[in-house]
Amino acid sequence: MTGELKRTPTRVPIAGGKDVTIDPGKPWPSAYRGSKYSLVQSQNRGRDYVVRWQHKELPAFCTPPDGLLDAMQSVGKSQSSGEGSFRITADGEVLTKVAAAEYTYSDQAPHSDGWIAVYLGQLQGRLGFDQVNIDPTPPKAGVKMWDGFTFNHGERWAVSHNDQLIWKRPGYRFTSAFDHPELIACYQQYRRTAGRLYFNEYGHIWINVPRAEVPDDNQDVIESLVDRWYEDVETQNKATAKRLVTRRLKMTSPDDEPETGHLPVYIGTLSQFDDGIIPRPVVTDQSYFIDSSRNPSDGFD
Repeated sequence: MTGELKRTPTRVPIAGGKDVTIDPGKPWPSAYRGSKYSLVQSQNRGRDYVVRWQHKELPAFCTPPDGLLDAMQSVGKSQSSGEGSFRITADGEVLTKVAAAEYTYSDQAPHSDGWIAVYLGQLQGRLGFDQVNIDPTPPKAGVKMWDGFTFNHGERWAVSHNDQLIWKRPGYRFTSAFDHPELIACYQQYRRTAGRLYFNEYGHIWINVPRAEVPDDNQDVIESLVDRWYEDVETQNKATAKRLVTRRLKMTSPDDEPETGHLPVYIGTLSQFDDGIIPRPVVTDQSYFIDSSRNPSDGFD
């Protein structure tokens, strides 16, 4: 199934307890975040453009959502070729960055120079990556291993030491506009300390779990989860999933060994917590927009 980009407005919380309606093609007044993809011309794939996910030398491709290329071109992306990176938030909002000189509404942006974040519309339907499932069936009870994309995927949030949900990038930390007590309580069942969690474009949640930080009453749950997952990938020959998870374990290990890496633990979807309220960061430091404008895609992991 090929997704579709719907050019519909969205509501965005901003500082001062306010929110604003943003139309497609207009500047994005919040944190630039979400799963990172690129729209690129295909090479021997039988179609003009593909969506590419990539981490270092590992790529994956799928058919672009209908309307994405037109939307990218309409805002001046890559001087109208339409190519370039874009993000998809936990609410399915599709964002990209456009050079100010190529963008009609640069004077309406929070910062009018450099690379301006722009809202394109809402993703409807699914991105169909062949070997990686980024929209799995949630666990009926308990947790599973997350074996979708384990890098450059989902909004990266954190639970703070004072039990708040915060979105961070170097030098900035912005609190969600809403309270998320049920989500934070679930997080704390599997990790005792403050740390990261990720929300992808379909609302799936996975958390970064160091084995040493699992509360005692869930140690056995996590260990059996890991054992069952390895048995499953071997039985079903899930080579790509195994490679992605192993890469994540090694990258988060202090000694580059999978056995000591942080586990990507899938705890469910945003719809299961706090009446389905989707976390939304409120930018309270306007210098963030200046800093963000210096980079066409922003660093991510």
